[in-house]
Amino acid sequence: MVVCHLIGCKLAVPLDAELILPGEDEIAAAQRLLERVFVNYRRFFDVVVGDALYNRASFINLCLGRRSHFIAVLKNNNKSLVEDLEGLIKLVRPKLWEEARVKVAGWDIEGFHHTGVNKPVRVLHTQETETKRQRVGGQWREKTETHTWSWVTDITKQALSAPILRQAAHRRWDIENDLFGYLVTHYGLNHCFKHHPTAIINFILTLFIAYILLQCFYQRNLKPQLVTKLNLTLIAVSAKLYQGLADPQLHAPWLWYVSDLPPPQ
Repeated sequence: MVVCHLIGCKLAVPLDAELILPGEDEIAAAQRLLERVFVNYRRFFDVVVGDALYNRASFINLCLGRRSHFIAVLKNNNKSLVEDLEGLIKLVRPKLWEEARVKVAGWDIEGFHHTGVNKPVRVLHTQETETKRQRVGGQWREKTETHTWSWVTDITKQALSAPILRQAAHRRWDIENDLFGYLVTHYGLNHCFKHHPTAIINFILTLFIAYILLQCFYQRNLKPQLVTKLNLTLIAVSAKLYQGLADPQLHAPWLWYVSDLPPPQ
């Protein structure tokens, strides 16, 4: 399944999902999904962000054709672009900045030719050195890790600075951390309750709606003082709501329609 999810928001908001059909790859399903998302949610976003798999001309041109920007991870599946980048970063001095214990050296270069893409693209390559604190033998110790990243986009330097582009690109992990990981761990996203394509997609979309409503209730309805005093987490609130459904004294009047409970007398 392919899912379209808003990033950079306080709420985790999955917009839509599409099943990958037999014999097709993820990109085919993603393009079908994105066409529908452009129709239904076009005002919700300005940029489509994807991993290295989505750094493909057909997908990029779909975004450009709908007047949307794109950001995609650049890896060795685009060898010609990677080779051009490797040659140029030897000649360009990087820009240096620091964000939240991470020191960044960024090579930000425009004017690349991306095979099959309808316009020149920009590539941002970063070397990121992060200092982490770890508890070892009862003592705090600092550990330094260095990672490199590359992204390709059509957004110009004038429209978006390198530090903001880096932040937007890294927020792609929101879909893993705030959506997939959370729903798999706590709400059974990885369990197939009914092995029929219509049932599968309906369960997923219903779960998405419930998750969004739960977040809205937690973030916008509960008083912050109450959340702090009772040390309430989102998981704790959902457990309380579930407990209310399971308690015989608190059954909702419609619950017997969707369960094995006897109808009310």
